[in-house]
Amino acid sequence: LKLATQLTGPVMPVRNVYKKEKARVITEEEKNFKAFASLRMARANARLFGIRAKRAKEAAEQDVE
Repeated sequence: LKLATQLTGPVMPVRNVYKKEKARVITEEEKNFKAFASLRMARANARLFGIRAKRAKEAAEQDVE
């Protein structure tokens, strides 16, 4: 541990890849977008994905019989 040295040069250079957007008019679609509702719906769909797949599989098996 006594021989360990700290790097003093740039280990990983920081690059700013952010490009500034120009100002523009907000579209009607952007005004009507409900972020919280869409996030909750996406979480619910992800949570219920397996249950819905299982029900669809069981319904398909019932149709075959």
